[in-house]
Amino acid sequence: MRHLIPLSPTLYLPPRDRLLRGKPLAVALDTADPEAWADLGREVPTATARRPGVLPLRSLVQDRRGGGHGSVDWATAPQWDEEARDVTWSHFPPGEAETAIALCHHRWQVRGAALAFAPGRPALLPLLLVRCADQQQGVRERARRMLDAALREPGADPAELAPLALRLGPRPHGGWALKRILAAAGPRPAGLPDLLRASHMPQVRILGARLSLELELLTPLELTDLVLTAPDPAVRHLCTGALLARVTSGDPERLLDPLLTASSAVARSSAVTALHRADRGPEAVSHLTDPSARVRAAARLVLRMEGQDPREHYRALCAGPAAPGLPPGALFGLAETAAPDAAALLRPLTAHQEGRVRAAALAALRMLDAVSPDELMAAMEDPHPPVVRTARKALVPYVLLVPEEWLAGLVAPGRPRHLRRSGLRLLCAHSPALRKRVLAELEDDEDPEVAHEAQRARYERPPAGSGG
Repeated sequence: MRHLIPLSPTLYLPPRDRLLRGKPLAVALDTADPEAWADLGREVPTATARRPGVLPLRSLVQDRRGGGHGSVDWATAPQWDEEARDVTWSHFPPGEAETAIALCHHRWQVRGAALAFAPGRPALLPLLLVRCADQQQGVRERARRMLDAALREPGADPAELAPLALRLGPRPHGGWALKRILAAAGPRPAGLPDLLRASHMPQVRILGARLSLELELLTPLELTDLVLTAPDPAVRHLCTGALLARVTSGDPERLLDPLLTASSAVARSSAVTALHRADRGPEAVSHLTDPSARVRAAARLVLRMEGQDPREHYRALCAGPAAPGLPPGALFGLAETAAPDAAALLRPLTAHQEGRVRAAALAALRMLDAVSPDELMAAMEDPHPPVVRTARKALVPYVLLVPEEWLAGLVAPGRPRHLRRSGLRLLCAHSPALRKRVLAELEDDEDPEVAHEAQRARYERPPAGSGG
């Protein structure tokens, strides 16, 4: 038997606890990560608030033991004042760790007093920036004056504070710090476009996108990348609008090409609409059969502006019932145009050799309200599951008119699984009494869903006032 090597006990210490043990900021947290500063600004006020159920700072300061809890720098670690019931300076002036804790303290008086020890300490500049968005007006205004002075000092690099300023931007008073840092960093702060991808907060990513667009920091390639990969719809929308605004006549840079094949229907429809302005209107024909109704509508609009009739293209596509590879979007587009002969062209396609075309033809006829219950009942026997699902959805309004024997035959043992599942859905739209009669013999069915519905129908109560 293989013996595992015993591991020594370890304890992960958050930045707050490391500061309480006298560690400098560069050791206590990742100073390059704006989220680390934001987390520190939340953890320390929570610990210093002395609320019920919160581990007090007293236990963190007094229980200074080595081993798994980490070593303590006695010369710089804060002390515990029993009379004030709070941390206090171990020496004067306070060290970096003590000042950092005080700058994040729950009491605004402590935060304001700690500002006096921030000048001349570059490591504390991010916390000074955090205090520029303080809720207390006096602390906020004093911190802003001190930040202005710090940014004017030789060797100051405002661009290093841009990530944290962007992180603080969505806060109620965070706009001032962001504008001040961007103004000090110059008209084109380096690395700002990358920040909107790195942040974990949607608000920060959206704010970063807006700033990048206002400052014209994004190239067409970067805009295209954000349109196609950004996780936030708002960012994709902003970048799509900015990218389309750069499209000129003829589109010599071919900016529309990536958008025309994007996975997002919003991006595709926007690009198709821009084809007319780019003098590429005839290309909209290839988007008439797009799977998205939004894109199809945009393509029809562009063709009408080009003087073409989209219905003629749809008629040409749907005229050959036996043609293989017919895109279902062509059938939906024909129905969406409400052409007079649309139903006559669509009905033969319900017998197309491809199941996806039969399902699209049935759904398109349903859009035109040109399909009868008898046709839907016949389509329920189709071997292609999407056709059966489409017919089932269209049959729901007529479920009380179909024969009960036919409904019972849909869920009979031995029928295809997809047909039985659709039959259950139709039974659920019928009366409880019929469900009980049809499913009474199927409680031990081999299909678990059929058995479950049969057992549920057995104990289902009839609706109030039904007399049953």
